[in-house]
Amino acid sequence: MNEIRNGSPRILGILNVTTDSFSDGQDFLEPAKAVAHAEEMWASGAAMIDVGAASSNVASSPVSAETEISRLEAVLPELKRRGMAVSVDTFKPEVQRWCLKSGLVDCINDIQGFPFPEVYADLADSDAHLILMHSVQRMGFATEVVTDPVAVFDSMMSYFSERIEALVSAGVREERIILDPGMGNFLGSNPETSVYVLRNVERIRSEFSLPVMIALSRKSFLANISSCDADKSLPLAQRRSSATLAAELFAAQSGADWLRTHDVKSLATALEVDSALRG
Repeated sequence: MNEIRNGSPRILGILNVTTDSFSDGQDFLEPAKAVAHAEEMWASGAAMIDVGAASSNVASSPVSAETEISRLEAVLPELKRRGMAVSVDTFKPEVQRWCLKSGLVDCINDIQGFPFPEVYADLADSDAHLILMHSVQRMGFATEVVTDPVAVFDSMMSYFSERIEALVSAGVREERIILDPGMGNFLGSNPETSVYVLRNVERIRSEFSLPVMIALSRKSFLANISSCDADKSLPLAQRRSSATLAAELFAAQSGADWLRTHDVKSLATALEVDSALRG
């Protein structure tokens, strides 16, 4: 994995090779556009590119494993040829096995937190990092449900303990694991739960002594705690850009080791300025 660039935390650049991602579906489905966007994020300071070939938002449509793999096959070899570190955002065991066997992937990002024991032997035989994400849904896409912040946090801590123990018992080295508490609808449709978790990032880090990734780029809860969505005539990415950056800086100051974002350049610059000002 690449060295930290532009200070800490590291940046995971989002590359959605999908038709229905909530803020950029269709934008990078064509392989040449996807590769060009990845190159731009890499040059701007991303430590790794997170490629998703199937979206998981509330309005997503199911995508077959074959379709996911086909989309990845069209992009990953070019990213690796250009020397980029690559993560793949997928929860399907078939796709995860393909990723591991391909030799093109440095990390697997699973929104379901690796619930399928049948893939554990493959994970253990790999050197890839594993982003173990928590969600209140546990399985499947994000849904809209109101949740209690403290209850979700406590449940999340138990969930992480159980999943880490299962993976380590199967032979996965613990230092390969990165924890993602989830954000937005993965925690609850009410913003209070995301805010509570963000304020307690350091508790997660200290409890498990593992790196924590925060992925809040353009999430709907940001519109619930600000006026960023007031002008609906603007594209969603533009409406939520400043709210995203403010929340990402808060996450960085709260102890996040990784930030997963759409706008790598803005975040990298903000982290540079923040580092310079703090001396």
